[in-house]
Formats: sequence, C-alpha cells, structure tokens
Amino acid sequence: MLRWAPYPFVRITLSFVAGIVLYFLWGRELGHGLWLLAFFFASFLAVAILSIRYKNTFASDVAGILGLLTFMALGFATTHQRTELNQPRHIAHLQSSPSHYKGMVQDYVLQKPGYQSTVLQVQQVKVDGVWHQATGKVQLSVPHDSDRAYELSYGDVLLVRGAPQPVAAALNPNQFNYKAFLANKNIHHRHYLQPLQYQKISSKPSNLVLYYSIQLRRRLDEMLRERVGEKREYAIASALILGVKDELDNSIRQAYADTGTMHVLAVSGLHVGLIYTVLMLVLARFSATARQRWLGAILVLAVLWLYAFITGLSPSVLRAVLMFSLVTVGLGLQRRTVVYNTIAFAALVLLYSNPYNLFEVGFQLSFLAVLGIVYLQPQLYNLLEVDNWLLDKVWAYFTVALAAQLATFPLGLLYFHQFPIYFWLANIIVVPAATFVLWSGVAALAFSWVPFLSELLFKAHFWLIWGMNEFNLWLQRWPQSILTGIDISVWQTWLLYLLMLSVILFLALKRLRYLSIAVGIAALLSVQEIREVVQQRQQRQLVVYSVRGSTGIGLVQGQQAMLVADSVLQQNPQNYTFNVQPHLWQLGVEQPQLVNLHNSSVAPTVLLPDSNQLLVWQGQRWLILSKPPKMQPKVGFAVDYLLLRQNVRLKPEQLQQYTFNKLILDGSNSPWHRQRLRQQLDTLGVSYFDVAESGAFVVEL
Repeated sequence: MLRWAPYPFVRITLSFVAGIVLYFLWGRELGHGLWLLAFFFASFLAVAILSIRYKNTFASDVAGILGLLTFMALGFATTHQRTELNQPRHIAHLQSSPSHYKGMVQDYVLQKPGYQSTVLQVQQVKVDGVWHQATGKVQLSVPHDSDRAYELSYGDVLLVRGAPQPVAAALNPNQFNYKAFLANKNIHHRHYLQPLQYQKISSKPSNLVLYYSIQLRRRLDEMLRERVGEKREYAIASALILGVKDELDNSIRQAYADTGTMHVLAVSGLHVGLIYTVLMLVLARFSATARQRWLGAILVLAVLWLYAFITGLSPSVLRAVLMFSLVTVGLGLQRRTVVYNTIAFAALVLLYSNPYNLFEVGFQLSFLAVLGIVYLQPQLYNLLEVDNWLLDKVWAYFTVALAAQLATFPLGLLYFHQFPIYFWLANIIVVPAATFVLWSGVAALAFSWVPFLSELLFKAHFWLIWGMNEFNLWLQRWPQSILTGIDISVWQTWLLYLLMLSVILFLALKRLRYLSIAVGIAALLSVQEIREVVQQRQQRQLVVYSVRGSTGIGLVQGQQAMLVADSVLQQNPQNYTFNVQPHLWQLGVEQPQLVNLHNSSVAPTVLLPDSNQLLVWQGQRWLILSKPPKMQPKVGFAVDYLLLRQNVRLKPEQLQQYTFNKLILDGSNSPWHRQRLRQQLDTLGVSYFDVAESGAFVVEL
C-alpha cells in the first residue's frame, strides 16, 4: 500500500501544481483567487485548532485536506499575480499605438545570423505626445552590423521609435506554437528594429549579480573562442561549459539530436550532476567528523553556485543547483532525507517564483529525468550483477541513460516527434566523454594564466570534443538510427504515462488491479491508433502552406502526399521542417514526394503558353499565376481557385475575366504587394485568402 506520510512536500507541490492548472482552465471565471485562498486558509486554521483541542482523528484528516486545498489556492493566486497581462498598465491594453517607448534589456543577448535578439522590459510609452508608465515585455531583434561582439547588454535602457507588434500565432497546422512559447515567458509582443530605430540612453541593471554573471560568461566565451580555435569545437565547448549555443552548426546540432545526446549541449542538471558527483567522490573520505562534513558541504555549495554564476545563472542550472544544494545541506545535517521531498521542494520554490515554469519543456524533462533516475535506475541496475569493475560502470551508465529515456519517452514523442534508436550506446560513450570535456574546459579556463599548462589543457579539451563530435556523426549514419514522424496528442501522452505508472505499481506492489489498468490503457491506446489510421487512409486534402518567400502546395491522399514547391522552398530544408513537416506528420505522412512546381512531367500541373500553370487534382482546378497572363480565357472557363504568387501584377479588368470561387495569395508575395492587392480586392468585392496573414489554406475533399 502507498504511504504518503513520508512525502509532505510531494503532496504540497502536487497541490500547488493543481492550482496552477486550475488557473489556466478557469482563471478568467474565478478572478485573482485571493478570496479562495483566504477561505481555505481560514477553514484550515479553524479545523486544525479543533483537531488539536479535541484530538479528533477525523478533524485531523479534514485539516490535512484543507491544508492541501490552501496550497492549491496559493498556486492559483500566485499564477494570477505572476501573469503580467493582468496588470492594467500592460502594453496589450493600450487604446492607441505608441509612437515611442522606453525599456531595459532584461535578458541574455542571443547571436543570430545578421542580428541579435533579447527581451526588453517596457517602462514607459509615448502615446499622443504624452509619456505614460507601462509594463510588458517585448522580444527585440536588432541588426548586428558593427564590429562589436554585442550590440546590447543586460541593463541597457533603450529609447525605441515605433510600436511593438503582438506575436503572431502559428500559421500552419500543427506548427510549433511560438506565440504560446513566448506567452509562457510573459512575452506577448515583438519588434524587428532597423539600425537607427533605437538609441541606448543609459545602463541601469536591475540585478547586479545577474549583470556581472553575464559579463563574466561573455569574457569566458571569448576566451574559448580564441583558445579552442576550430569553430565546430569551440561551439560545442561554449554550449557544454557555459550554455552559449549561438554558434552551434545545424549539422552538428542535428547529429546530437538524432543520437539522443542533445541534453549534453544544454547546460542543465546533467552538468551540475557531473560536477557534484566528482566533488562527492573527492570528499567522500573527508566526512568522519561534523566539522569535516560541514567544510565539505560548504565547498560543494561554493563550487555549485560558482558554476551557476559563470553560466549566467540560467534557469536550467539554477534548478539543478538548488536541488543538489538541498541534498548537500541534508548530508551536512546527517538527516536521512527523502529524495522525493527534495525534488518536490525544489520544484515548489521554482514554481512559486514563476508558475509558468510548469509549461517549460526543459523544466518538465529535467524533473522527469531526475525522477526516472532516482526510482527506475536502481531497479534496472539490480536486474544484473556484474563482477567486472569496468563492465559494472558501463552497466551503470546504461541503466542511467535507460531510466532517463523511459521517464521522458512520452514527452519526447509529444514535443520532438522522434525517437533515437541508439540512445543507449550514445549515452554510454558521450556522457563520460562530456564529463572529461566539462572538467578539462573548466580547468583550462581556471589555469588560462599558466602558459604551458593552459596550452596542454586546451589541446586536450579540443581533442576530446573532436572525438565526441566524430562519434556522434558516425553513429548518426547507422541504419535506422532514428524513428521520425511520430505524432501523438497530449491526451495520448497522459495515457502513456498512466500506462507506465500502472506497470510500475504492478511490479512494485504485485497487485493484479494495476496490471488490469495497464491492459485497459494499452487497449484504449490501440483502439485510438487504429481509428486514427483508418481516418488517415480516407483523407484527401489540398493545402497551400504559409511559407515566407516561397510557394508550397500539399496534395494529400491517404497516408501519401506530394509537395509541389518552388525552388526557394526546395533549397531551404529548415523552412520545410518548421512550416510543413509537422502537419504532414500529423496526417500520417512520413515523407512526401517533393516535386518542382515547374516540372509538369511529375507534378499534376499543365504548363500554359504564358508560363503560368493549371493544377488539376482530385477534381480540383487551380489556376496558378506567376506572371501577367497573356491568354484570354475561353467563355465558360472556370476554376475552383485562383492562386497568385511572386508579386504577379494584375489589372482589375484582368481579374474580372476569370471565374473562380476564391483568390489565394501565397507566401511568395511581398508584404507591400499583398497590402496593395488586398485594397484592390476589397474595392472590387473579390473573395480572397492571404496565407501570410490568415495561415495555411486547407481544402478538405
């Protein structure tokens, strides 16, 4: 039987999480929730006093339940308070667009090709010539065209001309929802600036600790750039040690993702755990007395928080440092701490500071991975007894990788739609290699002032990274190294976790009821999958995707598809991966047939004498105009849709020659051309659809 008594913080944290979820479900109806918090807290105090006075067991149970409901209400109220949109002065509530606004750079500055990105905390806005106090965050993109490494720094106060724009929603079906991603960071506006559109007027960092941390990380990053040399190896060194991933090459990033070792490049709990493990091994023999234990604990805490400082105090590192700090203090006190309480308390502190952490992918994956390692790894490790020391270490690393992968498996499918087959082999090699890379890099930076030793350490650091990179690239080329195109819903993700929990409970408690639940969940998942496959085999869709600067038309029949695209889209795989691929995976299409729009021998298009195309498919007729038409349509000639692309110029009288149901503007048209054309179409009363503004145009057949 499960016993909850030893896990008070687990109960409290789960109640707090329930309050956060409740806010996102019914927050608007229930308001700020302070009345709910006051009611449950007063009820808890009253019942607790009665239970103590009369020593009534039932009253004690009720007091416990009311206490948990109080934490649930606290989670609800905290989320309301931390939601910046609820502030009356938020820029989203402005009645008129501001002509200027002031704010402070509140985040790291990220390097992008040709520009840099950061977050500005708005302080004032100028509306109708008058300055007003305001709040809100704006994601800024500033051009990077100077010799300076960084155009902006944390704490810079900027005067910006113009008005920020609300973040656009995803324009294609099943596309990554960048708007929701930024909303979880309380960012609801973006602004792409020109070189003379902003001016730095002062520098007033609100957090000096974070300011100096970021400055130190920049200096260390520059040292790695100079001393490591090769761009590929430098990018890995900077990502693995400092968490700076700006220079990572797409091919090497993909190799780590395909082998299931991407977590090595994201400074997180793994890196803190590697540092903590080595420190505990070194200090293990110096724990005989209380004085030695406390000196060791202070040293461990100092090293952990120093590492957090040099990595810019990133949230992922702070999560792990907080967790290991609690464990270290517990060891110093010689308390038999329950690790689940430690994990839960760390989660509670982080969620109280920012409830939106709950919806961060990194937060979810890191805590699930830790829970998997804590509970599953010992169970898996005890399945096999290995006498050989080296093989025993290999088996231990394998079980750690397997436990973490099992715990994060459903979420990995939900967010990344792929599963690396050889993750177990990759982690056995890469995680130990990353340990040496991390420590050699830290040592090289620490002794950079020592001439001969620093050269030796940087060379060792470089070759360790080179070997780790080559191993991942080699493993990536193995046959069937990764399963892609996996698409599951949030509901199916929950079912997978319930299935895993039922199996774990059955194995731990030996109760048949849990096996029955597991079989029932597996049956439900199977029925859902069969139903989905049947629906996919009957589907027929014609889709005009919203792809900036490109044309992409999807012709879906069953679980097969053809993507008719121009050369711009064909030459930009990232554009396809981000905008088109998620929708095709949702439809059960693993890999479409990619054909050129102008290749009439493969595509279902007919090339007209004036170089335009007529697309005929599944009874649909689409006239695609890329150039001004030079042919007079025959009397009675009608098409279902007229698609305009590449800024084709049409006179109003030319449009009136065609008979069609709707006019489509695709993403290859420039913004200025679409705006002018929309005005003309509104004047003529022509029905149109602009995919760059309204999203992909989907026709169900």
